[in-house]
Amino acid sequence: MLPEARRRSILSHLSQVNSDTIVDLSQRYHVSTMTIRRDLRSLERGGYVTMTHGGAIFDGDAFQQNENHQIERAAIRAAEKRAIGRYVASNFVEDDDVVFLDSGTTARAIVPYLKDKSNLTTASNSIRTIQALFRILPQSAILCAGGTLAATAQSFVGPVAERFFEDFFPRRAVISGVGFSIQSGLADSQLLDSAVKKAVIRSAESSIVVIDSSKLGRAAMVQVLATSEIHTLVTDDRISAAMQREIEAAGIDLHVVPVKYGERARIP
Repeated sequence: MLPEARRRSILSHLSQVNSDTIVDLSQRYHVSTMTIRRDLRSLERGGYVTMTHGGAIFDGDAFQQNENHQIERAAIRAAEKRAIGRYVASNFVEDDDVVFLDSGTTARAIVPYLKDKSNLTTASNSIRTIQALFRILPQSAILCAGGTLAATAQSFVGPVAERFFEDFFPRRAVISGVGFSIQSGLADSQLLDSAVKKAVIRSAESSIVVIDSSKLGRAAMVQVLATSEIHTLVTDDRISAAMQREIEAAGIDLHVVPVKYGERARIP
C-alpha cells in the first residue's frame, strides 16, 4: 500500500474508532511502528489527528467551529467565486444534465446560477452544498454520497462515499482545491475528501477544475489531479500573465472569467 493510501485508510479508521495505538496500527497495516509514527506525524501536521504517548486521537472539531470556518471561506474572494460560478453554470451545465459538485466553496458558488436549468440531476458529498441545492432546486433530483461525516469539511468521506461513484456516473464533475501549480497540479489539504474527488473524477464523463486566482501557484498536501490530467480550468481575471501562459502551454483549456466587484455576495 502506498503511503498516501495508507494515511487515508488510517484517518478513515481513526474517524470511526476515535483513537488507536501505534502498535495496533502497525499490526493492522503490516508496517513498522516507525512508519506509523511518520504517518501520524503527517496527519497531525494536517490537523487531522493529535498524537499521544503511544498512539493518536482523531481530531474532530466542533460543528459550530467548522460552520464558522465554512462561512469565512465562502466570504474570501466571494466576487471571484461568484463570477466563476455564473460562468460555469452558463457555459458547462445544460438542461437534463447530471452534475457533481465537490465540497469546496468555489464549486458551491455555482448553485445559485442553476435555478433556470430544467430537469437537472445534481450530486455532492457536502452537507452545505446539498442544503444549497435543495433551496435553489427543490423539485430536482439531488443525490448525496453516504459515508463517514468529516466535521472539518462537513462532507461525507471514506470507502462508502468512494464506492458511491462505482454506480453513479455524472456527465460533469466540478472539482476545486486549495492550490494549483504546474509542478503539483490541483491539490487539496483534506486527505479523505481528496480521495472522494478522485473517485468521482474516475467516474465522470468530464471534469472541470474551478479555482480562484489567489490559489494559483500554491501547493498543498494532497494531489487531486496532475497537470497533465486537467483538461479544463476556470479561474478569474486576476490571474497573472505568466501563470496564464504556463497553464495554456501545458495544454489546458483555460477559461478566464471577468469579475464584477460591486455585486453583493450570494454564495449559499
